[in-house]
Amino acid sequence: MSTPLTVVTLEQLAGWGLLQQVQRESCIDQLIHEVRPPDANQLETLQKQWLQSHGIPNQRALHGWLNQQGLNEESWTKLITRPWLWQQWCQGQFKDQITSYYLKRKSQLDHVSYSLLRVRERTLATELYLRIKEGEATFEQVASEYSAGPERNSGGQLGPVPMQQPHPVLARLLQVSSPGQLWSPKQLENWWIVVRLNQLHATELDTKTAQQLALELGDQHLKQLLELSNPTRDNPQDSA
Repeated sequence: MSTPLTVVTLEQLAGWGLLQQVQRESCIDQLIHEVRPPDANQLETLQKQWLQSHGIPNQRALHGWLNQQGLNEESWTKLITRPWLWQQWCQGQFKDQITSYYLKRKSQLDHVSYSLLRVRERTLATELYLRIKEGEATFEQVASEYSAGPERNSGGQLGPVPMQQPHPVLARLLQVSSPGQLWSPKQLENWWIVVRLNQLHATELDTKTAQQLALELGDQHLKQLLELSNPTRDNPQDSA
């Protein structure tokens, strides 16, 4: 038995934790209103990509999904083209800012491969560091035997991962490292770590990266718009 739909109030949306998301989507609709829609070839590509990502193999399955979601083919087309329109708006709006924003974000966008081992005792960390440095054992051998973290399962080797993924202290260490550089033990919270940079995978400003950065700038723009439309109200008790 289906439950009849009723008008939802802003108070209800707020109570469900959905108000900000709805406001964000409404703001996007206003911004993309005048963006030129995709042509026939672009639309066909978007449809194929959407069907594949949702595991819908044929028209019959699509119609079943549409019925379940309460959509017709026209509203479905709007649904799948909306992210494309938002991408187009962001790229057009921020095209002159992409290069400078890329340079600002580059250190976080770069990927890194490194080797890590961690132990609790400083003396053990120093002993293991010297064994690696002097060639008595490889980093992989030492990490597999002594490291107390999950990296022991891969011989201490991690990555490539985004530079922003490791702990900030570790990330800063990797940023100033040269490939192959082995660092003496460093304290990281309750651990003593030995780390070696294996390879830095520098990110280039290609089409994919430019699209990602445009969306980031778009998200920042949305946050600013929403903050302006929802100014923080003073607590009535504060003025009493």
